[in-house]
Amino acid sequence: MGFINYELLTQAYPSGRMKENVQRLKDFDAFHCLLAGNSERAAAVKKRVAGLPDDFLKWLEICDGGMLFETAMLTTKSHDAELDLPFETYGDYYDADLRKDKDISDNWFIFASAIHSDLFFFDMEKKDGQVYQWDVEEYNIYAIWPTFEDWLTDQINEVIDLIADEKLEPLDIKLELD
Repeated sequence: MGFINYELLTQAYPSGRMKENVQRLKDFDAFHCLLAGNSERAAAVKKRVAGLPDDFLKWLEICDGGMLFETAMLTTKSHDAELDLPFETYGDYYDADLRKDKDISDNWFIFASAIHSDLFFFDMEKKDGQVYQWDVEEYNIYAIWPTFEDWLTDQINEVIDLIADEKLEPLDIKLELD
């Protein structure tokens, strides 16, 4: 797999807010470890979970998860051989005991986990395209974003503030490549 392909991202998002997000991801590349996606992996996710939002599926074509700064975006593979790194997978969150323990609905498609363990998901019963944040300690929905694009934009905005305040360090794997 390897790292995300910025050329493909730029082609996929030639304008608008996602174009700005792509530029900011490039600018802060040392602080995230996003993995390259492809149409086969996106198709596998789409086949397993019908009705995922189009903006998320478009993202999957280019990004197969990884570390979005301090948020683990789930992947289709637990290990990237090219980078020799482990990652959390979608399958990790289909475990019945985990779902019961964290009071996770069977209708939720979890796609990311925050550093403090909150979960980000789409409600596949509602199929409204909104991103929800599940507080795993309080057992309630903590925040809602209208779209995946809105969620991604907020994630990037929050991290830029942390970087500016020197509260987030570059990832070792990225520093080793320099």
